[in-house]
Amino acid sequence: MSIDSSSPFSWQFNLGRIPILVEPSFWLMTAMFGLFGSRSWQAVLSWMAVVFVSILVHELGHALMAMGLGCDVAGIRLYMGGGLTYFDRALSRWRDVAVSAAGPFTGFLFGGLMLAVNIFIPPKSEMGQIILVDLLWVNFGWGIINLLPVPPLDGGHIVRGVLGPKRQRISLWVGVLTAGAVVALALNFRAFFIVFMFGMFGYQCWQALQVTRDIKPLEPVKVTETEPDALARGWQALRSGNESEAARLGHLALSAAKPGEESNAARDLLAWVALADGNPRYALSHLEKVDPPQAARPYSLAVAFEAAGLPERALPHALAALEKERTEAVAALAVRLLVKAQRLDEAERIAREFAWKTPAKRDAVLADVAVARGDFGGAALLHARAFEAAGRAEDAYQAARNHARAGQVAPASAWLKCALEAGYDDLETLAQEPALAEVRAAPEIAEWLARRKQGAA
Repeated sequence: MSIDSSSPFSWQFNLGRIPILVEPSFWLMTAMFGLFGSRSWQAVLSWMAVVFVSILVHELGHALMAMGLGCDVAGIRLYMGGGLTYFDRALSRWRDVAVSAAGPFTGFLFGGLMLAVNIFIPPKSEMGQIILVDLLWVNFGWGIINLLPVPPLDGGHIVRGVLGPKRQRISLWVGVLTAGAVVALALNFRAFFIVFMFGMFGYQCWQALQVTRDIKPLEPVKVTETEPDALARGWQALRSGNESEAARLGHLALSAAKPGEESNAARDLLAWVALADGNPRYALSHLEKVDPPQAARPYSLAVAFEAAGLPERALPHALAALEKERTEAVAALAVRLLVKAQRLDEAERIAREFAWKTPAKRDAVLADVAVARGDFGGAALLHARAFEAAGRAEDAYQAARNHARAGQVAPASAWLKCALEAGYDDLETLAQEPALAEVRAAPEIAEWLARRKQGAA
């Protein structure tokens, strides 16, 4: 798996067969932390080295545990003062818990080793004392914070795994309440960065609560007899929206399948049935049972990981899928995940080089990359071009929205009117979009919207 960075200043190297990528944002954020407390430049440099080594050890703890459980590690990425470890396959619930816990506890072991070294060979210089204190703080202090039950911290992943898919909302409520308590405590100590960080985590948990529901695994179907072409008919039922019939046929196909390719194909169908039912964790449990593990369909894994709220785990599978399945759905997924990972040069390259069926689709995907770069004017022009090519009302609306975000009120008004004339009917989204507030207030647009609401009523 490639971990090529969108930045030419990234540092790449290997530890054994584990590829490591260090992005410039990692050094920038680490240096900003080091500047707190009016440190000397020597102390800042030593702090950056301590954080680099400690976080790398933490991520290696995740990686080595995953490898011990049968994964091939796809790569480690250090960025924005933190890190991510990518794997090549799905993990079961309890294995995922073990991998999540391995990172902070590896840090504790490393910190303990440094403490033991201090006992036998105590530092004799002031800089040595500073390095020791930093090592203990990063490995013990940050390690304890990382175990707090707040997603996306490791503690949040552990709690979600322990509670299981039937209690996802409980794990999110635990995250909200814990984040709130940390914010209150940090305010008392005027630790404003902690306030910002856990405030953001708590808000993300609250947002997830609005769309997350507790789910139950699909009950296995009792097989009484085989049916011909069960697998093909199962896919047909799934495409037509009949998930229960697709599940029944998928289990029939699995019961009659020979080990290997046939059983793997049946598990892939059952994974997509679970995804259609809103149960990505159950989908991942099916894909984990594919034998051999590397035979699991990368696109299925990517979609399941993204649906489970793990885009960083989805990305390597999406890129692998793009090498095997050159479809628009796979390409759009790969670009979307690269944008989320801020690998914007790669996202733009794929969007430009892929053979889209229409120029309008290519322009709409490129517009998403432009938005991620903050180039709202460019995104507006791309959506406008997509609308002129295909006539989709959504593209006209996005052209209006991005013109407004770029401060271009007049073209935003013109494109919003164009979207409404083309049949754009998501008036609730339009009413809640803050960038279009000034545009909505224009008399002509306000009158138009009022007529549309009356017609809808």
